[in-house]
Amino acid sequence: MVGTAGTLEYDVLREWGRLRSLWKMKTPAFLQDTWVPASWEYLLALEGDPALVKAKFYYNSGWMRVEMSPVGPSHAQDNGLVASIIAQWLLIRALPLYSYINVTLRKTGLQEAQPALAYFAGQAGARPARSNRPIDLETVQAPVLAIEISASTLADDLDAKRELYTRLGVGEYWVVDVEAVEVRMFGTAEGESGLVAIQHSRVLVGLEPSALAEALRRGQSEGDASAMRYISNL
Repeated sequence: MVGTAGTLEYDVLREWGRLRSLWKMKTPAFLQDTWVPASWEYLLALEGDPALVKAKFYYNSGWMRVEMSPVGPSHAQDNGLVASIIAQWLLIRALPLYSYINVTLRKTGLQEAQPALAYFAGQAGARPARSNRPIDLETVQAPVLAIEISASTLADDLDAKRELYTRLGVGEYWVVDVEAVEVRMFGTAEGESGLVAIQHSRVLVGLEPSALAEALRRGQSEGDASAMRYISNL
């Protein structure tokens, strides 16, 4: 019994020492909210840092961006409203899509993104298996729609991230401008390269940016139910 107690005490002290050493480790210095040169290995090292568990990571062919800005009520409300509005549209149009919030999309060694919302097609083999790992776009089709909610990142979302989502192979990309209450839609077009501006969604057939923006305005001022009623009557 004495030996067992001594062994237990030793194990406890050893674990305590290990935890103390971890607490003393410092997160590597890096620039936030801007694109910087970085290796894929450095990206993975930052993603594994417990201090950065709430950060959003983006990567495109040797360039990395880490976003750590606090999420305010405008961003948070619009994120929830957009998800609810789309869910209502899917319901009334009977569209078989699957939604994912803040999921990591990855092409190992090349690209990575964490959109606010991503939608995958419902047919077998077109959506990822359930797991807690990043979605490997080398093994499943890219989402048919990815959305960024832009409170403080509008310029980057419209430019660098649009190129990133093009390379990830998403079918359609939306940017929700929180301040202006506008929605900009991008998709593929014959004779054009990359994701270009489109007038209406081809994924959520019939839904136009102006209608989505009006639903957002009603939700912001009158509550979620008002946005749902508006979108249901289109």
